[in-house]
Order: sequence, then C-alpha cells, then structure tokens
Amino acid sequence: MAEELLVTAGAGQTRQVVVGSFARFGTATPVVIAGPCSVESDRQIHQAAEGVAAAGGHMLRGGAFKPRTSPYAFQGLGAEGLRHLRAAGAAVGLPVVTEVLDAQDVGLVAEHADMLQIGARSMQNFGLLRAAGRSGRPILLKRAAGATVDEWLHAAEYILAEGNDQVVLCERGIRSFEPHTRATLDLAGAVAARQRTSLPVIADPSHATGRRELVVPMACAAVASGLDGIIVEVHPDPDRSVSDAAQTISIEAFAALMRRLHLPARTSDLAGLRDAVDDLDEEILRLLAQRMALSAHIGDAKRSCGLPVFQPGRERAILERLADRGQGHLRPAAVTAIWTAILSESRARQGHAPAQETR
Repeated sequence: MAEELLVTAGAGQTRQVVVGSFARFGTATPVVIAGPCSVESDRQIHQAAEGVAAAGGHMLRGGAFKPRTSPYAFQGLGAEGLRHLRAAGAAVGLPVVTEVLDAQDVGLVAEHADMLQIGARSMQNFGLLRAAGRSGRPILLKRAAGATVDEWLHAAEYILAEGNDQVVLCERGIRSFEPHTRATLDLAGAVAARQRTSLPVIADPSHATGRRELVVPMACAAVASGLDGIIVEVHPDPDRSVSDAAQTISIEAFAALMRRLHLPARTSDLAGLRDAVDDLDEEILRLLAQRMALSAHIGDAKRSCGLPVFQPGRERAILERLADRGQGHLRPAAVTAIWTAILSESRARQGHAPAQETR
C-alpha cells in the first residue's frame, strides 16, 4: 500500500479497544467472545449467556440479522433478537456484539449492541462501513473469504476515516482448495495484519473450520500465535442449533476450552477493571465537555430569539426520554439524578440561571 493510511499508522504498537467492563482488546490477555450463531429465543440466549459468563467469557455474541446463502434459511429474529440479546447480556453483565447488515439498520443495532460486527459478506460494503464508523460503537470487522490482507486493511480504513479508531479485525477463514473444512484459517495472514497495523486482531475458528471437533484446537492455536482474542459459536444444545450446528460447541466444551487457555479470571482482574473504569470516566468527561460547549451556543441562540434560559418542558422531556431508556446496571432513578445535575450545569453555561429553578 503506497498511500498513507490511518490503518497502518503506528504499526507494531498496540491500540486498545475497550468494550464494556471485561473486554479489553490489545492487552496481554486475549478476549474471548462466545455465544450462538443466531438468537433463537429469549430462553436460548439467556442459557447461552449464563454458560459463557460462568466459564469466564468476556463478551456475548448472537445474530439477530442473519445473512444466509439460501433465502429460505433462518434469517434471524431481527429487532426482537436484538432485545433478547441485550437483555441476556445485561443479566450476566457481559457486553454484546452482533452483526449489522444494512446501513439503515446501524442506528437500531447500535441501540442494543455494545459492538457492531461487519460480517465477511459485508467487508466491502463501503456505505455500511462508513455508517458503522459514524455510529460511535466499536466495530468488529471480519475478513471476507476471498480478501487479501491489503483489502481487509483498506476496508478498516473506511471506518477509521469516519473518526472511529475503535476497530478490531477478525480472521474467519479464506477460501482454498481444501474441501475438508469450511474455509482455511489463515493465522499467518492474521499475524501479518497484526504486524502492519496497531488494530487488535482476533480469529474465528468456528467459521474458519466449520467442524466442531476442530474449533478448540484452532482457538488454542490462534491464542498461541499472539492474536488478541477469539470468537466462537456456543449453544446450549448444539445439535439443535438452527444455524451452523456443525461448527457450534456446547457450553461444557466451551468451559473446557477456557480452562485449557489458562486465562486470568475476570473477577480477579481488579487492576484491569479499574483501568477500564478510569478510561470510561475520561470518555464521559470528554463528552460532557462537548455537551457544555453546545449548551453555551444554545444560550446564545436563546438570547438572540428572546427566549428564557430555563425551559421546564424541554428539560422534563429530556429526563423522561432518558429515564425510559435506563437498563441493565443503570436504574431510571439514577439516570434522572445524573441528568438533573447535567441540566443544571447546562443552564449555568447558557445564562447563569437562578439556582432555585427546578423542573
């Protein structure tokens, strides 16, 4: 690649991508993402989430929108699947990742997922890459089966060019002449990509092999090669999985894999968790500073229109809208308290509103 690319800047260095409390890509500890190929029901995804969390997994995966070769195959539960996935992840404290297929669905998927996956079939859907880059969510970018490493990195460039550097690359197998496996897990290509960029790189041994008995050995090989993590398909009853049953492992097999990898226990990584909290606090402060700068401009606009700084109807609507969206570990009452303080500071920025004014 002759041109100067964002994706190759800082090659050889480590860029951390943080998703939730436990998933920190680009550290010495590989991130393990696990869950079913498809969200089939509320009960199924909750069972999978409980198994993944109990075994020490860092993230929950599950497909709500499924791109299938046959138009008659199961296509996913759509928005309902997103809700089930979000609820299952929240119930066990795991962040979730799921695939988005269409640029028009990016907003919907981003409301429910902590990380957006761009699948292999969509790697060169440039409109989708740009929209995902603008979503504000970390992106998991899978390599297309026929893509070179250069083409893979160029696809990531579309996301980075939108100002989003929270990108994780995923090797999920390339096409070769070997019919025994679904694809060929190109660990050499994955390591080469890791050397040519600062982006974390993980592997998907489930899709690469297509064979249940090969998933665990190839997962271990990916971690041994120095990659930043793995993503595997795990189901409470693999043989009854509505999609990718042949490559899906059981919860018990996943627990055995986690023991074999000898990864640090999530709950004992107090220093790592505190680092994650510190990073999030810095990001919250940065966003609050941006909000206050906008509030100052809004104050100027109100004065030019002869409007008062304090607008109780607007503030009430903001509080009600955000409180309704409180979920997981954030109670509606906590949302109300936090944003009441934010709105009070915003009024001060807009025009030094009297302190006794309330909504």
